[in-house]
Amino acid sequence: MPAHLAAIIKTAPLRYKIFEIPKKAGGVREVAQPAREVKAIQRWLMQELVRWLPVHDGATAYRQGASIRKNAEAHRHSRYMLKLDFTSFFPSILADDIYAHLERHCSQHLDASARKLIAYVCCWARKRQPPLRLCIGAPSSPLLSNSIMFEFDTRVSSMANEDGIVYTRYADDITLSCRNRGRLDCYVDVVERLLSDIAYPRLTLNQAKTVRASRAGRRIVTGLILTPEGGVSIGRQRKRLIRAMYHRKVLGQLAPDDLLQLEGFLSFADSIEPGFSRRLGHLDDGETS
Repeated sequence: MPAHLAAIIKTAPLRYKIFEIPKKAGGVREVAQPAREVKAIQRWLMQELVRWLPVHDGATAYRQGASIRKNAEAHRHSRYMLKLDFTSFFPSILADDIYAHLERHCSQHLDASARKLIAYVCCWARKRQPPLRLCIGAPSSPLLSNSIMFEFDTRVSSMANEDGIVYTRYADDITLSCRNRGRLDCYVDVVERLLSDIAYPRLTLNQAKTVRASRAGRRIVTGLILTPEGGVSIGRQRKRLIRAMYHRKVLGQLAPDDLLQLEGFLSFADSIEPGFSRRLGHLDDGETS
């Protein structure tokens, strides 16, 4: 191995830039982004590992063809819903967990030293201290986090299928839904029990984010609204904002930065509700979705 590459790998967990982004619910989220040379190594590793690491069908984020719309559509015919959220999902996944997962699924392709090296180079030393862990901003985190949840996804999905329940997980957001009242009552306990039973990773639920919903109220999945008619919508509030910005654009009152923001909003709206931008001039504030 060239000396400069060995030096990068040796110090990889320290080569991160830290910044904060605001959370919708208040506070900030810490994001660690690896240096360019570490990103390059991680991307190359993921191109190799994607052939061997399993990802459950119920994991709907970070994969080709995945979207928040498809995640929401899986639940559009439900009547009752339970939403769960993990506490500190990415930072709770440790280098030891990644090594154990690679040992379980890649031992035919990678020896122990290679597995240890991969776990090391894909993790971050927060505050330059152990334990090494995944972070939100690394290109290796999506695949590794998705795959490391394979056993959990498999077991929850299997139990849910037997009970007539639809299960999806979008990163740290779990959604369970069904058509029959009472089926979901025990599933907080079910999920907590499975989290304690699996060998890795050691995760806990954020109880403050547990949500139960039904068609009697609003059903929101990964930020999208499930309509009573079985559709998926960006929601009335977003539509009003877009219409207001569009009206200001027509009047020539929208600043250049706001024009770019409007383009982004319209692209997002069309990805969720195809044809939205085309119909924009005909929509009115009386829409219910």
